[in-house]
Amino acid sequence: MLKPSRLYSFLDPKSGFALHFLDGQKLIYDLALIHTFKGAGFAFFRDMVLSFMPMISFLKPGENLGIYVDSEEPYFRLNIETSFGGQTRTLLLPENFSEFPIKLSGAARVTKQFPGGRAPYTSVVSFKETDSKEVINDILRTSYQANSEIVVSEIADQSVMVIKLPPVNVNKNNDETPSLEEFLKTNKPLFQNIFDENHNDTESVVKAFEKSQFAYLSSRQVELFCPCSKDRMIDNLRMLYAQDPEALFAGKDELEAKCDYCKKAYDITRTELSTPPSHGPVN
Repeated sequence: MLKPSRLYSFLDPKSGFALHFLDGQKLIYDLALIHTFKGAGFAFFRDMVLSFMPMISFLKPGENLGIYVDSEEPYFRLNIETSFGGQTRTLLLPENFSEFPIKLSGAARVTKQFPGGRAPYTSVVSFKETDSKEVINDILRTSYQANSEIVVSEIADQSVMVIKLPPVNVNKNNDETPSLEEFLKTNKPLFQNIFDENHNDTESVVKAFEKSQFAYLSSRQVELFCPCSKDRMIDNLRMLYAQDPEALFAGKDELEAKCDYCKKAYDITRTELSTPPSHGPVN
């Protein structure tokens, strides 16, 4: 039985790099259970999720991250929303998406929400004929201005994000630590070996990295969580009902509304939509 997915953080102080390893096996398994697209479409979805999830490491307690990819060629809409605590929900439309595009053209919006009512941070990254596997690295460089790269395993549902840290002595002219490219080249055999071993528990993951130069810092669980509810669904449909009730119900007294994220279905009646809400606005 698969154990919950986790994001592990390590440090290589000698080389000046932070490393974040995602064991996403349970996460991808759960996504396969709720989404209908198969084959190449799901393989692409899997790669995109494993690419974006290590960005949780940039979050502080109470913060949330949303990544919204609007691809025009080929056409699809991909949303990934997650939190510091690893609660995640995903969406890919159309639901019959069935290809693994090599190149993408469109834009990605990155939104970071803060606790305490602070205004969110938002940036937009455009891409044209960009290698699909490089979209996340473009976002990291443009939106986060991070000297980093994400590597997704072709074997296991796992990924690694490496980040070159700023030099300790900012006044020192010569940085003796390896470049990002050199670090990736040196550690590629280690990453590949860990992917091959397909670890799914904390002890074996930590041991695998500590055999090398990495010091274990912390980990957090990553899991699917959708805050949808029947009340939220009703609130979202009330305006459409007020404008054209027959367009929703087509002569019936009940409809089924499905959440695009978790695919949970809610049976909603005309009476429920026509009754004024007894609560304040649902966010």
